Amino acid sequence: MLRRIYIREIYFYIVCLIALILFIVGIVTIFDSAFTYVNPVSYTTRANLIPAYEDRYTNYSKEDINELIEDEIQNSINNEKIFALKSLIRGGIFLIISIPLFIIHWRKAQSMWRMPE
Repeated sequence: MLRRIYIREIYFYIVCLIALILFIVGIVTIFDSAFTYVNPVSYTTRANLIPAYEDRYTNYSKEDINELIEDEIQNSINNEKIFALKSLIRGGIFLIISIPLFIIHWRKAQSMWRMPE
């Protein structure tokens, strides 16, 4: 005898699939963000900034220009860390949302599976 499948049951399984995808995205986001926070990558380099700063600040000494460049590089690294921390929090929120979402819908889908005809 074939079992009857309800639309609600399909809905619960689809929500479970979405929760699993959210969980995987959350895990990947957390690992990527943690790595970026520990080892931030900045594409602002001294070689990129020296020509622009020397042209713009002609009356500054070399030491002042070097200090400005170091400040700019440090600000870029700090911005990367802040972005990584925000992304780490976002990944944690994905996990916090996906786990209960999956558990609730999985239990409901399983209880519907066991329902008598």
